[in-house]
Amino acid sequence: MAEYPFQKYIDEQKHLDTDEHRHLIKPIIHIMDKDFKGHEHKFCDKEQLCPLGKFRRPKHIIEAERRGFKSGLEMFEADKKAEEEAKSKQISDLITKQSTLEQIIKDQNTLLEQIIKRINYL
Repeated sequence: MAEYPFQKYIDEQKHLDTDEHRHLIKPIIHIMDKDFKGHEHKFCDKEQLCPLGKFRRPKHIIEAERRGFKSGLEMFEADKKAEEEAKSKQISDLITKQSTLEQIIKDQNTLLEQIIKRINYL
């Protein structure tokens, strides 16, 4: 197996690996597609391997690219925003329907009062 590409960062921060200084260790963040191009199968989960043993890209990343997003996170944020907009539109529609129903009830009450006045007049 090839040497870990970020081993130099681990070696640089080895002196911080004590109980009182451990919180100072900076996390090593890497992106599989960029940092391990062509070697993804060595570092990925076994669930991401196809039956031939090669790296299979996650489905949500493939879907994000198909839909025109740069990353899966952007796609999830866009979906969440669209869902919130749909909910707000639904709420505004309900409020509009409620105000329409209130107006209908008000009109029916005035009509009923007019009918009651006519009946009393007779």
